[in-house]
Amino acid sequence: MPIELSAAQLTVLHDTREAVDPAEFQVLLDHAQPEMDRIVREVQEPNQPISTTLIELRDLALTVSAYGAPLAAVNYGPERRALFCDGIRLLATADLWLGEGTRTGIFRVRSVDDVIKASRPWRARLKACAAQAFAFEPDIAEQFADVNSTGTLDEEKRDLKVLNELVKQHEGQLAQVGMKSEVIAQGKALLDEASGRDLLGVLGLRNQEEALFLRNRIVTYATLLGAEARAAGINGCFDDPDAKRRFEAASFRNALRRLRPKRRSGSAEDAPATDAPATTSQANGATPS
Repeated sequence: MPIELSAAQLTVLHDTREAVDPAEFQVLLDHAQPEMDRIVREVQEPNQPISTTLIELRDLALTVSAYGAPLAAVNYGPERRALFCDGIRLLATADLWLGEGTRTGIFRVRSVDDVIKASRPWRARLKACAAQAFAFEPDIAEQFADVNSTGTLDEEKRDLKVLNELVKQHEGQLAQVGMKSEVIAQGKALLDEASGRDLLGVLGLRNQEEALFLRNRIVTYATLLGAEARAAGINGCFDDPDAKRRFEAASFRNALRRLRPKRRSGSAEDAPATDAPATTSQANGATPS
């Protein structure tokens, strides 16, 4: 039988849901930035799957929502709770969009060459279909034969948008020469992927290294907020043994680890594994308990 979630659980899941698009993510990030700058003194990296940390944080958020009154009495009120939930939202989104490898990373930053290379087989297939479908209408066939002459992302997005519009406009003729629905869907996916590189502009990310740094900063931030919520709960519910135990059970000792040093080639000196962007300062700090 499926597990039925309580109203409180559904509320927490809603309050900690992922952002739907880069613009919403940017709003969350902008709102969190002052507090992030204040409390994140050392950016660390995940020491366990982020999905595990998210489960722990959401479980703590559920406990926090159940004991709002005693927490408010120790100066942990609705504003801190909202900040905590938004921190979880940032983490859930960063894990989904900015993850390493192919397991995650819907908006994983790729080079322009990678984006263009991914579309070449589809462009070639489309050109072949159009050459047959419009063998006696060379002006139309020529439109399907366009290539990215400048090698830029802007032209790639423009080309894919035009080609997808042409496919939509001439779908009937193309279907008669064997163009399948999967090919049409692939073209739309390529356009979505190329447009997804807009995350670069929205977030100011230049490469995958900066994307992972941002993700690690958010992991650190959300975990620190979790540690604060845990401490406030233990303090506020100190005279309620059951509630106190619930907060004490929330541990983030395994959530983070310091960035591992990377050895410079030909040198015995160590260098930081990930450099902060020029606008971000770092100082020493401790892993939350």
